[in-house]
Amino acid sequence: MSKSERSPDSNPKRTSSPSDSGGERRNDRPHRPISPDVEPVFDDKLAALVASFEERIAKFKAQVVSLENRITELQSAKDRAKSAFDEFLNVQELSDMIRHTHNPPKVVKILTDLLSKFIDYENLGVYLFSDTKNNLDPIGSQYARLQQAAQSQYDEGIIDWVISERRPVIVPWTESFGTTTKEKTKNLIVIPMIVGEDAIGVTIMSTTRSADHFSGQDLKMVYFAVSQAAVSVQNARGTNEIRTTKEFLSDLLENAGDIIFSIDPNGIFSFINPRVEELGFNKDDLLNQHFRLFFKDQETIRRINSTLSHGSKQIFDYEFSRGAYRTQAYTVNLVPLRGERGRHFSALGIMRNVTEIYNLQKKLLESERLAAYTQTVITLNHEINNPLTTVMGNVYLLEKDTEGIKDDKLKQRLSVIQENCQRIQQVIKKLERINELKTVSYLGSTKMVDLGDLDDDS
Repeated sequence: MSKSERSPDSNPKRTSSPSDSGGERRNDRPHRPISPDVEPVFDDKLAALVASFEERIAKFKAQVVSLENRITELQSAKDRAKSAFDEFLNVQELSDMIRHTHNPPKVVKILTDLLSKFIDYENLGVYLFSDTKNNLDPIGSQYARLQQAAQSQYDEGIIDWVISERRPVIVPWTESFGTTTKEKTKNLIVIPMIVGEDAIGVTIMSTTRSADHFSGQDLKMVYFAVSQAAVSVQNARGTNEIRTTKEFLSDLLENAGDIIFSIDPNGIFSFINPRVEELGFNKDDLLNQHFRLFFKDQETIRRINSTLSHGSKQIFDYEFSRGAYRTQAYTVNLVPLRGERGRHFSALGIMRNVTEIYNLQKKLLESERLAAYTQTVITLNHEINNPLTTVMGNVYLLEKDTEGIKDDKLKQRLSVIQENCQRIQQVIKKLERINELKTVSYLGSTKMVDLGDLDDDS
């Protein structure tokens, strides 16, 4: 049986609650009927209570709607943040690719692909300042009309202004593009390319969008990507310059007329050019070997060790002979190279072959000595021959005067005088005929001119 079908007396043990009849139990006092005057007051209170609840319900509903809208906004913000974060990751990944690319046209290609992912534009061009600062040099093939516009912006000073602003600037492209409104309206997004304090060029994009279409965040992302490209382009230019310089120096060292070598702090050849082959060595056989394999003279070894130990500069002469190779004379110049921490030294050496110079100097010295010798002989011929002729003439006269005198000692003495005078004349003639000075020992270390056989008149 349901609760509604139960009779009032079906539960005789039920007692009244304190809430019945205003909180009083039925047994406390008898039931009193409500007076007719009380009913309107109760209805008014009930209506007011219902209206209050309805007002509260309306407020709660408004709060629920506001919370739902707030949740929707937060979800949208979350989606935007996630999208921006994903976009940043893509930009970061591509910017890493840009930074590690040392080919400027490839940098432009990556930059083009990167910017197309989050900004609307038609064409893009990257232009570097020329060495003369008079025009812009494009990287790779560029859209002709965009290149003309870039040069025009440069000539009008707009690019210089953008560089000074150090931020992207949207300027109208005043060139005529067609008849419709959409075709007529175009803008240029000019982004400076700055590395450190130096401006190296500018990136320009053409777009049909208005300036209001691009948010500040869009322009920041563009500037970030272009800045990465600028660093990569600058690095590529520096790498190319280093490569060119390295190739030039390598060719210079490999084809130098001198023997050029470097020795590390441990005394090992770290470089030597092919010129060493003139002494019968192969450079590959000397590389990574100790310098004592090449330099065997103790004084030279001492000088090299001094350079490696104390960083002293050395200039000295060195004669080199090996096997069938004739002796060569060199001037060796050793320059110390300080290590990274300044504690150890390596050495750069230049060996210049001065054999021919020494030979020329020797010939010149010999020529000077011969000239001095010739002058001396002429002096002797003049200063000795003249009085000698007088002596011999007088001896001849004495012989004539003493022909009738039988004095053998006198005649013998006159004969000795004549023989020695003739010997002096032979010596002077020999001296006159010498065209190459040769010396022989006289006393100890004293030398004298070798006249050969005085009796040989050939």
